[in-house]
Amino acid sequence: MSLALLRSRLADLVAPPPVAADLLPTGVAALDAALGGGLPRGRLTEIAGPLGSGTATLARRLVTGLVARGLGVAYVDAARTLAPADWAHLARGHLRMVRPPEAARGAWCADVLLRSGAFVLVVLDGAPPLTRPQALRLVGLAREKDAAFVLIGQDRPSAVSGAVRVALRRRWGGKAVRPDGAIQILVERGGNRELIEIPGMLPEAKRLGVHPAGPDRRGVGRGRGKRWKGARNGGRRLASGEASC
Repeated sequence: MSLALLRSRLADLVAPPPVAADLLPTGVAALDAALGGGLPRGRLTEIAGPLGSGTATLARRLVTGLVARGLGVAYVDAARTLAPADWAHLARGHLRMVRPPEAARGAWCADVLLRSGAFVLVVLDGAPPLTRPQALRLVGLAREKDAAFVLIGQDRPSAVSGAVRVALRRRWGGKAVRPDGAIQILVERGGNRELIEIPGMLPEAKRLGVHPAGPDRRGVGRGRGKRWKGARNGGRRLASGEASC
């Protein structure tokens, strides 16, 4: 056997298996294995977990990997809780961040983005629970445009059959837990349930506090209460690639 042929066969053994065209890798090897290769295109994937469980961090890992490959991603931050500094490095890539004035308009924004057919992934984060007609329409658009549709932060599972569900929770304490806090991920796919555990993913993506009971006074000046000229959009200008539906 020639040396070149031997090197070729060794490369085939060492190289990772190719990713199917209808799957989008998450960037987390253990999660991709549990998902069968990544998030399915043309279907709904639900990512749920309490505050601090790592949902925003996982979403950023997913988005970063796809943008690095030159793929278009649209992210609807319906609750306006994502910290802009954590996503600024993606501003020059193929990411469009949408922050609607009201969380209830998040589903409509996702509808528009999916209909455009310009994105392989559309994420709807922090919107009110979708009605069954809303969910079915959005999944239908994802199937029609061959895009992955991801819901984050829904209080209850949607009524869409065949959806992939990923539930996160943080584990702290105990001798077997890593110092940075392990993340447990329960994956439900095609009637199968698999529990995996990964180390805490650093650096973490943060969320901003939301206090609906009080007025939003960001950007309000002192003295007479005049608003400074940059007070619109929460006291800052919209970053490049960011929009409001």
